[in-house]
Amino acid sequence: MLFTAEFWTLAISLTGGIQCLILGSSFIFLKKGDLLAHRLFAILMLLVGLRLFKSAWYIETGDTMPLLWINIGFAAHLASGPLWMLYLHTTLGKRTFRWQWLIHFLLPALVLAGANQLSLEDFWYRGGYYSLLTISLGYWVYALYLFWSYGLREQKLNTGQKRWFYSLTLVMSCFFVAYVANYFLGLLPYSQAPVIYAVALFPLSVSAWRSYEEITHKSDGVEKKKYQNLKAASVPVEVHQQKILSYIQDERPFLKGGYSLKEFSKDIEIPAHLISWILNQHLQTNFSTLLNQHRVDHAAQLLRDSRYDHYSISGVALEAGFNSVSVFNQHFKKQMGLTPSAFRKRGTA
Repeated sequence: MLFTAEFWTLAISLTGGIQCLILGSSFIFLKKGDLLAHRLFAILMLLVGLRLFKSAWYIETGDTMPLLWINIGFAAHLASGPLWMLYLHTTLGKRTFRWQWLIHFLLPALVLAGANQLSLEDFWYRGGYYSLLTISLGYWVYALYLFWSYGLREQKLNTGQKRWFYSLTLVMSCFFVAYVANYFLGLLPYSQAPVIYAVALFPLSVSAWRSYEEITHKSDGVEKKKYQNLKAASVPVEVHQQKILSYIQDERPFLKGGYSLKEFSKDIEIPAHLISWILNQHLQTNFSTLLNQHRVDHAAQLLRDSRYDHYSISGVALEAGFNSVSVFNQHFKKQMGLTPSAFRKRGTA
């Protein structure tokens, strides 16, 4: 019957699987940034989505589900832990790929090899599933350590990156812990594990949309490799730097919504890669951050000016060159220590 508890469990689980497929597919086709990390994340989402589809199918059919697909789902579960670990190593840890890492996928490969023989009664219910969850729990704990060690302790993440990795940690924790809570602790019925994960996927999808630029940036190692061929001695750095800053200050191109580095390069007749190098190496910033700092300064002037009292916060954001009010609020609070509304009230108090 439609709209029963079973119906909603199945619908939410399938929705979560579809979200995984969409996220995974979108990262597969990215053409910029750390391509290895993007592909690892894409495969991770596709495998977790496959695990969700397996759970939804099993909820619907029980032990009559084809053995092949049961084992494919378990193999996907086993591979998810190593993939999450490797994704954190390549993004937060800035490590390059090593062929030795493939050893982590030996067990998933063995499960796939025996997909037509590893039965529920003779293997999974006799310690196989217990071992799968224990191994996955170990990867979960290690991934949390990597997130704390690389991301939180070193404090090198910007706001968008923090949002992204916090969301990813929440999602993957729900994935691993929900199945453990069902099988080890008996706290959840099996049908609730994929539901909890599917619901937790929503903030990750939102983070992917809101933090797109931050999470598709090139890692420091890639940037250094890109710029290492530039000879600082042969480049009039001070002249170019002054030209960059003067143009931004005098012409205020940051007031144009969506103003790009390519447009800026054309306007001041300096190659884009050289602009990026100067900003990165000599001003310890990047083009997007520099523009947003000027936008926030301009917005603060508008909020202090009584002539703009009739402007809404969104109006001030657009006037300052921001295309999104949420992004404006985020950058303004980070730079000024107050939200735009609080800043305006303090100015009129």
